[in-house]
Amino acid sequence: MSVEDELITELSYFGLDKTDATMYLGLLRIGSLTVGKMSTKLEIDRGKAYRSLNKLRDMGLITTTFSNPTICESVPPADALTTVIQRKEDEIVTMQKLSRKIIKDLKELNRPQNVSEASSISIIQGRSNIYSRTGKLIQDSSKIIYIITTAEDILRMYHTAIPEKIAMCKKNGGTVRVLTDTTNENLLPLISRLKATETRVGKLPSKSRVVVEEGGQLIMSGSIKETMDLNDDNDSILYTNSKEMINNMFSLCQHLWKKAKPVEVLLAS
Repeated sequence: MSVEDELITELSYFGLDKTDATMYLGLLRIGSLTVGKMSTKLEIDRGKAYRSLNKLRDMGLITTTFSNPTICESVPPADALTTVIQRKEDEIVTMQKLSRKIIKDLKELNRPQNVSEASSISIIQGRSNIYSRTGKLIQDSSKIIYIITTAEDILRMYHTAIPEKIAMCKKNGGTVRVLTDTTNENLLPLISRLKATETRVGKLPSKSRVVVEEGGQLIMSGSIKETMDLNDDNDSILYTNSKEMINNMFSLCQHLWKKAKPVEVLLAS
């Protein structure tokens, strides 16, 4: 993957699609341009260019003149991304304030229902949703949690809120054990950045993902695509509170954990 392709992927986390990111990077690289020239140089349909222009201007990533033709200029990256982050933070504050009222109103509408003791199983699609559910499982726990997955998946998790969720779990008295499999010694220090209670490296049965809480919840998936795209919609997991499945997977994790070696030992060797 080229540097520009990587930047386009990373900018998607800030709400930019491929056309938006291409235009912003193009303006940074080339300098001020009219929409027509920019469309030609970047090989973007003029209609798409105008739609993207309005979006980037509203987000505070570019500025435009009132002249005819309109001249576009990129806002410096530090200022542009700070503006996007600030807007997202404002949106979160608004949602937090509204949620209290909405929850209260919904409780008044909610009818008492019989609570089912049956186990539930659901499928969650998309990496952003997967990491969000994983983070919630971790932050609410005060028990032992195993995270058994590929090294690449751990590196992706570092760029989400999961490290902060692990810190919350540890503060609650919980234990987070991360187990992965890699032959690349250069990845070992990076794997440790999740700041789990303990991290080990060992042989895994497959390139899959298992997050299991002792007696609580289970997240598991099949083979994971090794891309760094946090928004990959093709990734999916099974989520369940089935005691039988949880106990079986927890026992498997304990077995794999005993055979693995701590990262600190491997780094010291």
